[in-house]
Amino acid sequence: MVKRRAAVASKQQKVLLPGRDPKELVLTYAGNIIKHLGVQMYAGRPVPAIAELISNSWDADAKTVDVRVPMGEPWDPRNPEHIIQVVDDGNGMTWDMIRDAYLDVGRDKREADNTDKSPGGRLLQGRKGIGKLAGFGVADVLEVQTVYKDSDRAVREKTLIWFKLDLLKLKAIERRPAPADVIFAGPISKAPRGTRTRKGTTIILRKLHARKAQNADLFHHSMAERFLFIGPKFRVRLNNEDLRPEDIQLQWRWPKKKGWIKDEVPGCGPVQYWIGFTPTPRKQNEGQLSGILIYTRKKISQEAMVFDISGGVTGQHGLRYLVGMVRAEWLDAGIHETDFIATPRDSIAWESPQGVAFKEWGQQLVKKHLAEWAKLRAKLREKHIKEMSPAIAARISQLAPSYRDVALQFVDKFKSLEMEPGEFEDILSWFLDALENATLRSILQKLRDSDVRDLGELDDLLSKMEIRTAVTLLQIIESNLAAIETLERMHHQDAKERGVLSKHLEGNPWLIDTTWMLNKAEGRVATWIESEFGKKMKRKKRSGDDDRADFFCVAVGGTLHIVEIKRGAFVAKLADIVQANKYRDYVLKRFEEITDRKAIKYSQVQSHLIAARLHEDAISTAESLENTGKVFFTPWDDLIERAKHSHHQFRDALQKRASEIA
Repeated sequence: MVKRRAAVASKQQKVLLPGRDPKELVLTYAGNIIKHLGVQMYAGRPVPAIAELISNSWDADAKTVDVRVPMGEPWDPRNPEHIIQVVDDGNGMTWDMIRDAYLDVGRDKREADNTDKSPGGRLLQGRKGIGKLAGFGVADVLEVQTVYKDSDRAVREKTLIWFKLDLLKLKAIERRPAPADVIFAGPISKAPRGTRTRKGTTIILRKLHARKAQNADLFHHSMAERFLFIGPKFRVRLNNEDLRPEDIQLQWRWPKKKGWIKDEVPGCGPVQYWIGFTPTPRKQNEGQLSGILIYTRKKISQEAMVFDISGGVTGQHGLRYLVGMVRAEWLDAGIHETDFIATPRDSIAWESPQGVAFKEWGQQLVKKHLAEWAKLRAKLREKHIKEMSPAIAARISQLAPSYRDVALQFVDKFKSLEMEPGEFEDILSWFLDALENATLRSILQKLRDSDVRDLGELDDLLSKMEIRTAVTLLQIIESNLAAIETLERMHHQDAKERGVLSKHLEGNPWLIDTTWMLNKAEGRVATWIESEFGKKMKRKKRSGDDDRADFFCVAVGGTLHIVEIKRGAFVAKLADIVQANKYRDYVLKRFEEITDRKAIKYSQVQSHLIAARLHEDAISTAESLENTGKVFFTPWDDLIERAKHSHHQFRDALQKRASEIA
C-alpha cells in the first residue's frame, strides 16, 4: 500500500483548488531551528516524539487516535515498510490553516487565536508551536494528509491536502522560506487511491532513524503514562491495542484508596497529588519507573522524578518503591499567564523562582512519606520476625551459646533495616551461614580426616562446601544486580555525572567492565602520576579540566583505562570524542617524562567515553579511533545491558548448580 501510494502521488502532483499555488505552502524558519527544536530535543526518544503528535490530535478534538509503530525488529531507514503512523479523526486542517498556522514554527496558537480552548471546548495542550517538529527526532521525512471537517466552498466538497517535509532539505536552507512538497491538494472525490477521505489528520514518519528493536510492553506503558485524559472520550490505540494506565499494585497509598490530596505550593498555586509504595522494588528494565509524575492540562509536564532528593534521608531505600502523581495546573495557567514548562513540554523550568519553590515543596512531600514508609516497614518486619520460619528459629537454637547471642543481637540490631521481609530472612540466613562457618571449619577438618575410600562421605562433605559457596556467590550477584538497577535508574533520570553517576561507579567500577579495578577516582593526570609512581611532574598550565578524568582503571593484563562519563541523557559530540583522545595522549606524554621506564607498569593506555549516544557528527571519528584501539565509546544502554546479561547468566548457572547439589 505504501509503495502504491508513492507511485500514484508521483503521477498526480497537482493542485485542484481554484486560485491555490503550491508555492504558497512554505515553512518559515531561521538557521538550524529544525535541528535544535526537532532533532536534538527528541533524538532517540520515540515515545515523547509520538506523544507530541497525539497532543496535536487532542487539540484538534479527535475522539480516536490510531498509532502504528514497528516493533520487534531494529528500525532500518532503508526499509520503506518501517514507518510510524498517527491517524486521528479530529477536525483536520484547511489550506489556510496549514499555511498560516501549522507551517509557522514557534507560533503560539493560544495567543494568536486568543483562546485557551479547542473548538470542542478542550483545554489546549500545544503552546510553543514546535510540537510538529517532534517527528524529526526519530525520522527524516514527515508526511501529512489532512481532511478538514467542513466542505471547501470553492469545490463544494471536503478536500484532501497531502504534503511532506524532508529534514535533509530543510537543514540545507538558511534564513529563507522552506517550501513544503505538495503531493496533492483537491476534492476528496479526486484524491489518489489509498489516501484518507474522512475528516482528520494522518501523520506518517518515513526514513526512521536507525534504532534497536522496540519492546512492545515497555513502549505501551511509557506512552500511556504520558496522559491523564485517555479514556472513552479520547481513545488512543497503539498497534490496535488500547492504551491504558499501568495497573500498579500498591502496598501503601496516600490517600488510602483512591482520589487526590489537595495542597498548596507557597507562592505558586494549588496542587493535587497521590503517593504510594509498591510491595517490591520497581523493575526499571521492564518499564516500571519509580518516582513522581507531574501533569498539567492532563499531559505529563515532568517525567518520573524524586525532586532531587539527596542522601541521608530517612527511608531513602524506599525510592525504589515510590510512585505517585502530582497535578499542577498553575504551571501553564492560561493565555496571558507565565508558562513554567520547558520547551520540550515534558520537563519543568526548575531554575525559575516558582520551580525552586515547587522543588522544595516536592522534597518535603517525598521526605515525609519516606519516613512514614520506613515506620510502616519496621512494624511489618517486627511482625515477620515474630512469625519467623521454624527452620530459621531452629538454626539459631542449635548454635553454640556465644554464637546464639550474636545471632539474636543481629536480629535486634538489623530488624529496622529498610528491606523486604523475605529479604531480611535471606540475609539472616546468610548471616547464620557465616556463624556456622565454624561449621565450615569443621567440614574442612572432617574432609582432612575422612577416609578417601568412603566416597559417599567425601561427596557429602564437598557438596556442603559447594552449596555454601554457591549461596554466597548468589548473594553477591543479587547485590550487584541491585547496583545495576540503580545505575539504570540514574541513566533514565538523566543523573548528573559529577557526584551522582561518578560516585556510584567509583564504588562499583566493575559496572564499566567486570575485569577492571578502580585505580583512582576523579583527578588530574599529573596528580595521579605523582601518586602512582612517586614522581614529581613538571606543572603545565592547562585550561579548565583538560587533564581531569573521571576514573583511572586497571584491567587484567595491565592495560590502563582512562574513563570519562557524561550525564544520563548526554549526547556525545565530536568535541567529546576528541577530548577523550586528548586524555590518552596527555597520559602518554607525561609517561615520557618518567626517566625510570620500569616504573611504568602498564602495557597500553586506552581512553573511554560513556554517554547516552553519539551525535551523528562524531560517529566517523569515533569509529576511526576505536579501530586503532585508542578511544572506545559505550552508550549507557549497552553498558547496562551488558552488565545485566553477564550477571543474569552467572546467577542462573549458580541457581542451577545449587539446586543440583541440594
